[in-house]
Amino acid sequence: MDPANDDASETMERPRRKTHLPSHLDDYEVGYRPTEDPPPKASSHCPSKSRSSSRKTSHSGVSSHSRTSRRSVTSTGVYLPPELSSVQTAILEEKIKQRQLDSLRQQVAEDSLADVEYQRLQAQAKEAQQVQEEALRAKETLSKQLERQRKLQQAETELEVAKLVSSMLVKDSGSTTPIHTSSPGNHLSLSQPVCVDQAISSSHLSSSFQQPATQSPAVTSTIQTCHAEQGISDDSWVSQPSFRPLQLTAESKGAPFTAVPQGGSSSVSKVSQTAPITMPVRTVLSATNMISQPHLRAPVMSTSALPLHTSMQSMPPPPITATPQLATSYTVPQTVIPPVTAHARLLQPPITSHPPPVLQPTSLSYVQPPPFMHNSHPAHMGTELLFASAYGIPQPKLPVFESGNESDFALLKLALDNLLTNHNHLSEQYKYHVLLSHLKLPSAQQLAKAYMYHPRPYSAALQALQDKYGQPRQLVQSELGVMMNTPPIRMGDANAFDNFALSVQSLVGMLRTLEGQNGYELMCGSHVDRLLSKLPSAYRDGFVEYCLSRGILQTGTDRTYTLPDLATWLEIKSQAKRISNRAATLFQSELSKPHGRVTVSTRPKERATPVLLANERGTPPPGFAAQKPNTKLKPYCPHCDNRDHYLNSCDQFKKLTSDQIVTWIKEGNRCWRCGRTHAVETCNLKRPCKVCKELHLIVLHNTINDTSKAVLMVSMPSTRVYLDRPNRSPKVMLKVVKVLLHHGHRTMETHAVLDDGSERTIVLQPAVRQLKLTGTTELLPLQTIQQCHTELEGRSISFEVSSVTKPMVKFAICNAFTATGLCLAEHNYPVTALQNAHRHLKDLPLPPVDRVKPLLLIGSDNPHLLTPIQPVCEGPVGGPIAVCTQLGWCLQGPMSPMQSSRGKQQCLNIMTAPARDELIHHVERLWQVDTLPYNEKIITRSKQDKEAYNMLQDSTIRVNVDGVQRYATPLLRRTPVSLLHAEKDAVLPSLRSTERRLSRDPERAKAYCTEIQKLEAAGYVAKITAEEANKSNESWYIPHHVVHHNNKDRIVFNCSFQHQGQSLNSQLLPGPTLGPSLLGVLLRFRQHAVAVSGDIKGMFHQVRLLPKDKQVLRFLWRDMCRDREPDIYEWQVLPFGTTCSPCCAIFALQHHAQGHKGDMPKLVNIVENSFYVDNCLYSTPTAKEAKDVVDGLRQLLAEGGFDLRQWACNVPSVIQHLPAEALSTNSERWLTKASTDLQEPTLGLRWNCLNDSLGYNLRSAEPLEPTMRNMYKTLASQYDPLGFIIPFTTRAKVLIQDLWKQNLGWDDLIEPAQLRNKWLTWVGEIPTLLQLQFPRLYTPVWPDNPPVTRELHIFCDASERAYGSVAYLRASDDQGHVAVTFVLARSRVAPRKCLSMPRLELSAALTGAQLAQVIQNELTLPIDSVTLWSDSTTVLYWLTAESCRYKVFVGGRVAEIQTLTETAEWRYVDSANNPADHITRGLTLAELTGPHQWNSGPSFLLKSVDQWPSIPKLAVEPELSELKKAAFVGTISVNNPSLPDPTQFSTWQELVQATVRSLHGAAIADNNFSSDAADYIEAEKLLLVQAQSDSFPYEVKALKTAQSLPSDSRLISLAPEFDEATGLIRVGGRLRRTDSLDLDSIHPIVLDPGHPVTKLLIKETDQRLLHPGSERVLAELRRQYWVLRGREAIRKHQHTCRDCQFWRAKPQTPQMADLPSSRLQLYKPPFYSTGVDCFGPFTVKVGRRQEKRWGVLYKCMTTRCVHLDLLEQLDTDAFLLSLRRFIARRGKPMELLCDNGTNFVGGDRELRETFNAMAPKLQEQLAEQRIRFRFNPPSAPHFGGTWEREVKSVKSALRVILREQSVPEAVLQTLLVEVEGILNSKPLGYISSDVADLDPVTPNLLLMGRRDASLPQVLYDSNNLLGRRRWRHSQVLADNFWTAFIRHHLPSLQDRQKWRKDGKELTVGQVVLIVDPQLPRALWPVGTVSETLPGADGKIRTVRVKVKEKTYTRPVVRLIPLPHLEDNVPDTADKLS
Repeated sequence: MDPANDDASETMERPRRKTHLPSHLDDYEVGYRPTEDPPPKASSHCPSKSRSSSRKTSHSGVSSHSRTSRRSVTSTGVYLPPELSSVQTAILEEKIKQRQLDSLRQQVAEDSLADVEYQRLQAQAKEAQQVQEEALRAKETLSKQLERQRKLQQAETELEVAKLVSSMLVKDSGSTTPIHTSSPGNHLSLSQPVCVDQAISSSHLSSSFQQPATQSPAVTSTIQTCHAEQGISDDSWVSQPSFRPLQLTAESKGAPFTAVPQGGSSSVSKVSQTAPITMPVRTVLSATNMISQPHLRAPVMSTSALPLHTSMQSMPPPPITATPQLATSYTVPQTVIPPVTAHARLLQPPITSHPPPVLQPTSLSYVQPPPFMHNSHPAHMGTELLFASAYGIPQPKLPVFESGNESDFALLKLALDNLLTNHNHLSEQYKYHVLLSHLKLPSAQQLAKAYMYHPRPYSAALQALQDKYGQPRQLVQSELGVMMNTPPIRMGDANAFDNFALSVQSLVGMLRTLEGQNGYELMCGSHVDRLLSKLPSAYRDGFVEYCLSRGILQTGTDRTYTLPDLATWLEIKSQAKRISNRAATLFQSELSKPHGRVTVSTRPKERATPVLLANERGTPPPGFAAQKPNTKLKPYCPHCDNRDHYLNSCDQFKKLTSDQIVTWIKEGNRCWRCGRTHAVETCNLKRPCKVCKELHLIVLHNTINDTSKAVLMVSMPSTRVYLDRPNRSPKVMLKVVKVLLHHGHRTMETHAVLDDGSERTIVLQPAVRQLKLTGTTELLPLQTIQQCHTELEGRSISFEVSSVTKPMVKFAICNAFTATGLCLAEHNYPVTALQNAHRHLKDLPLPPVDRVKPLLLIGSDNPHLLTPIQPVCEGPVGGPIAVCTQLGWCLQGPMSPMQSSRGKQQCLNIMTAPARDELIHHVERLWQVDTLPYNEKIITRSKQDKEAYNMLQDSTIRVNVDGVQRYATPLLRRTPVSLLHAEKDAVLPSLRSTERRLSRDPERAKAYCTEIQKLEAAGYVAKITAEEANKSNESWYIPHHVVHHNNKDRIVFNCSFQHQGQSLNSQLLPGPTLGPSLLGVLLRFRQHAVAVSGDIKGMFHQVRLLPKDKQVLRFLWRDMCRDREPDIYEWQVLPFGTTCSPCCAIFALQHHAQGHKGDMPKLVNIVENSFYVDNCLYSTPTAKEAKDVVDGLRQLLAEGGFDLRQWACNVPSVIQHLPAEALSTNSERWLTKASTDLQEPTLGLRWNCLNDSLGYNLRSAEPLEPTMRNMYKTLASQYDPLGFIIPFTTRAKVLIQDLWKQNLGWDDLIEPAQLRNKWLTWVGEIPTLLQLQFPRLYTPVWPDNPPVTRELHIFCDASERAYGSVAYLRASDDQGHVAVTFVLARSRVAPRKCLSMPRLELSAALTGAQLAQVIQNELTLPIDSVTLWSDSTTVLYWLTAESCRYKVFVGGRVAEIQTLTETAEWRYVDSANNPADHITRGLTLAELTGPHQWNSGPSFLLKSVDQWPSIPKLAVEPELSELKKAAFVGTISVNNPSLPDPTQFSTWQELVQATVRSLHGAAIADNNFSSDAADYIEAEKLLLVQAQSDSFPYEVKALKTAQSLPSDSRLISLAPEFDEATGLIRVGGRLRRTDSLDLDSIHPIVLDPGHPVTKLLIKETDQRLLHPGSERVLAELRRQYWVLRGREAIRKHQHTCRDCQFWRAKPQTPQMADLPSSRLQLYKPPFYSTGVDCFGPFTVKVGRRQEKRWGVLYKCMTTRCVHLDLLEQLDTDAFLLSLRRFIARRGKPMELLCDNGTNFVGGDRELRETFNAMAPKLQEQLAEQRIRFRFNPPSAPHFGGTWEREVKSVKSALRVILREQSVPEAVLQTLLVEVEGILNSKPLGYISSDVADLDPVTPNLLLMGRRDASLPQVLYDSNNLLGRRRWRHSQVLADNFWTAFIRHHLPSLQDRQKWRKDGKELTVGQVVLIVDPQLPRALWPVGTVSETLPGADGKIRTVRVKVKEKTYTRPVVRLIPLPHLEDNVPDTADKLS
């Protein structure tokens, strides 16, 4: 070999640096043309020698290139030496693949054996759990052994390959056999996968191009014989880079391939038309210049017949066919060259025997790119993988089908069709095994295994899978389900929109592949409608506009939108968004580029706002930044120590229970976030949990939730103290500064947060450790907003802090708090971007805040470090501000007013408490028992309840189930409905856990299996196949487990199970409460003599589910066969455990009953009021009625599919005709005389049917440790709905309250021993509970059934420890029978806050009133009377008074008692006869078991009423301390900021004082601060100077520089002057020559009326002068100040001053109203409409004593007739007697009008109170007389002015006559009659002075027939008085009266004498001052108008005013409008009359 060639080879093998073309030259063809040597001289050698020389030259020139250009790694992954030729490489690869195939088969066989061994061991594991674990370990050991064997086999394979390579090399080097073209061994078969290589090899063996192609036989050799027979060295097989590509042709019938140079003229061109062959073209990089070129194996050609120097150079460059693909097969016809890439072509130099020259960089030439030519499809399938393997191109991998989703199967099917199906050279069995290996879904694999022995297993199995998983309809439903389950797309969410668009486009592409371009699913418009529902309305409108623009949805056409239309529109919209976003981002990045080398992103990543965390576990909280490493998690499973997957993907870990995971983490000291062996604070986990969004793996979510603590205010997964909460507000920046911390000689740099809302400075542990700070131990108390207290243990330390810019100026930090576990979150603010965006932040020295984590929080205990030292730089409202503090500049506030963030907003002290679900349940149960729902009948359904009820009404249907018509109700899904999806794998761990528990107890496991079999046999559940389960749109699986309750095992289905943030019960509404209350059912059960009870068998299971709801109620079970896949079951009926099951079942029951309301109303009423869920409790008077009810109910409910059974009755004849299966167990035994113990369960109680009594069950099964938790549990287990054992349970409640004072933990033993002994004594009495019984029946059955009178008696009592009430029913008849029965009782423990005994007694009275209300609402028995008893005279007095007189505690309860009861129903009872006294003192169960006052009530109830306790004489005014104080209480809130801003102060003095303090830098709370008068004068001067600078800036500037003011200046008329001494503008004026006035009066200071300082001065002057008139204030002000437009400013202030309005404002009187109809009853008898009023009292003599009498006045509203009468007493009876006398004398009136009682003034309190008390009964009596009784509004005497005027006249006349003398009653009666005559003689209307005019009419004219009592009566002729004219006398008198009345008096009423103008009407919400003449003006109450009451003319004259919690009706003339309601309004609600 030539040495030159060796050098060249070595040069070409040297590594080259890669060079790439510029990006702008990618579209051009690049090549190089090496320097050309002169052509060789003509040789005289023979052709054979020339060929040999040519081959030798080619060999020497190309071999070196092949060593560098060929890859050294084969497609099998085995490294081979580069000396091997391509054929040798292919042979080796084939052998290696064969060996790998054998190894794979052996591996499959070994795995099968391992599986068999595992199954055998697993079968043995059923007997013992230990065996199973050994089997797992054995399997793991076996797997490791197999892995070692495979590695050994791989090593052996590599060794054999090496041996084979060396043998081949030795053989090739010794082979010199010449090649003959006509050798029969050179025939090439096109069926072989290496036909191209063989064809090229044949071309190399051609001896001459002039030899006819037809003389060569067909090539038939295989790849094994090619190399051996040809005997050509390896180098001849390598393509030369200097050759042009050759055309390859072949005859269609066995002609050998011939290589023809492009463009050359040769005899080869004469070859007949040949068939095209497929040939790969691969783009590779040349070893010389790394330019892309076609990688072809060019044959070695003979040049004897063709001069290369002429033919090659004269050839024009052929066209290059561009293709964008790599390693693609092309069809090469005879006239077309093999295609190459569009970026390069290879230029061919002339062939020479010399080595190729070294390439120069200057040899590059650029040519225009060739035109594009489309590729044709490959002629033969199967060559792609071969060429990909040969050229090292990555091979595609088949996807695995394991999810069951149709989309995943479509991907697998597409891959199989492209890579496997069309390969005909592969057998069906091979394809079938490949298919099986990629089916991981058990059901799919099982389906494919069914075709194992089919003649064409692959095709048949693939078709079956296609039918099941590849239907277009299934694909659409699956994809749509996934897309519909995603959250709706929000406006502006580009990522969500892009994902949605990609999903739709993917769906369209799959459907086009499956069903073509016009498939049904593809053209279905309903799919588009469903998808459009996920888009916002704006997007939907845009899509419709897009469709209309393209002729879709046009009128007159039937074309609608389809999925392709939606996909196209989404693609356009998505592209448009991306383009616009890219442009916007580019524009923003250009704008936000900073000037300098440092760049800051304008859109930083949002991070959490600082939080303060405290971890109770004693470990630092997650995310502690000081020790956080900057490492990245790598794939690693800490559980199985495997680096191929993460912990989330570990199948073994998913099998563990929560307890096992906790043990694994604790024992290994692992991280609770990721499970690795490092501390939590050093964990660098970034991705949050998908369920709770917290930092931990999703596989640890359930474990963390089980072991964490519940958060009171924020849902967090661990026990921390959080000072933040999630919020959607804009991200807010806190004040963060960079500081230096100093302690001794140590200094550290960190960041600090300046927090005004923190009361304490806090420093974190990293700073404490670095500075080595020490301090004293301290317990820091923390309190939440819910008043929850806790303590944090830490230390109090001190150090110094300074700014980084001024390190020498240090500030001391004293008593800062530090503790382990505290953390401040990271801060990240785009400071540079904010400065560019906000003008007010520019040029400020703001430090960068880039992902800093502060270690110091400075609170308000260091205010000098928080307050600004310069004016705050503010921008627009809502934007960021810059604050300069002692520690430097910092930013604060929101980043942008419009920016939305998902950060956190600071809150204060939100603490966590341990989760106590069971304890909370016990406490809630006690609370529910103690609380009386007395207003439960008033049901106000929420919106969700209404929605649920409408859903039940609309969707409930009847279905036929096995011949029975049952009801099917929907599940009450919340709207919008969220599709539920949970795979079987989600509940498999729970199933395995249940199976493990059951495997330990075979009996329980057998019962468990039997129970599920019963459910299936009854049709309650149904087994479905996996195929059916996969077809549904949604699927939800429910875990189940066994619980032991009431000595019975029950299967519980956990419908609250959560999976990926979803749960079934969270998606369901509970529905409204439809049935009656449990207390009501029990109370009604005791009413009548014959009682029955029944129970609906499996009530929930009698109601079916709708088909659409069954798919979310699935569960797994496999009959304890743990070695097989579990079966899938679906509930067909309502299961126990769903939130809506009770509501749905009760609705179905009541709905069925209401359908028979017309024919069975009584039974329907029983169903609605006597059924508590599925329990029926009812009582009737007779046995016959009870029997009819039992039969009727059974028949009625059986028609609806409800089986009412478990019947029991206290009368055997009622149920003895029923079949045995319809009776309860005890009833059946009783009727058959098998047992005499008839104890029936009755809603938690025991009903003894033999003696008809109720008793209790013993619920405490085993003794518990005396702890607080167990005490609550034991107490809550004593179920007592009626309260019969309340004296016993109250003892325990009081004991628990005592223990609370000991500060014991929930699980601490009770201390001291005295309390523990009390508890043990109480618990020891519990077994006696079984002996306790009380009668069920209220009223005993007496002979002859006489009429019974029923009275309800409520007794109330209280002590310092407890209070309560008890109710008894007293029944009596006319024969003297009396019975008293216990009904109900309730008690409460007295609050820990000390209350007075009267208040406690009042609370007990309120309990009794509520108890009476509940009993009356629930019982259907007639209650004739209700009596309430109390032993507190104070409470009885309070109940007789008005509630508004007392304080809130007493007044509120008194008002509620008065609302629930009548005052007359309350009576006094002494403590000895009060059974409620036993509630407060307590009783033992032994005492309750025997005869006791508690059981039968007080003994006096058995006596007559006159022997009951009498009411003692009550005190006049007990408990004066509870009366409200009539005092004005005001508070002044002073907010003293550091800078004196006038708008922040309410008074001038406060502003001046704050200014003084700010001048001296004194703290707000510094009590030692002192100042003198000079300080205040200076402060006032500075404030005035600032005010003038703000108001008159131009005037100040002009006057300072002695310039004249402009003519339009506001000060031009004052001739202002500038005072140089004070810097103030003063009035020049004209008074400067006087000597009597001071300087301020002559030259007052000028002020603007609108400035805050001026307003404060006016306010101060007005208050100092006690709110005088405006002129007085103005005169005082002008002694020192001249306020422009002063009078206007003062009036404006006084108009808004509440005090000025309070003292001087007057009510706004509306226009006088029209006369009411009662004043215009013309031609009606007198007193038709009558006004009545009382006056007095008057003292009369009765014998030797004096008594009071009252007068009553009746005034005719129309005729002004007056009737006076005398009342002996001011009560209802006396008034009714007077009214009867009035009716007898004057006739019955149609209506009576009266004041509301509040117009009585002075000392007539008794008159007012008594009249108010008798008003209700009086109204009832008048109603019986058909007399309408109407009240005028309170405090509106002018509404009854027509009789008020007469009362005044009567009082005046009596005052003149009596002169304060006491006269006998007869004299007083006579005087009243005489005064009545005088008043009725008053003329109506104007009295004329003309004697010719008629006399005016008087009321006596109508009453007596004459105008005056002294005048004679008019006489008429006797004839006129006889016969038909006898009525003329009265008629003529009446006509004369009415004629004169209408002509003369009525017109005078037209004029409005006053109230002529209409003022401004009051509106709702307006603040008013209520005029109360009884109180001084200072105590008039202030209220708010809650409602206006317009009159007949629409004008507002009466309104309702709300004062505190009470509402009053008042006329407008009694109300004064106020500007606004201040906080310091005095509490005068009780002063209303």
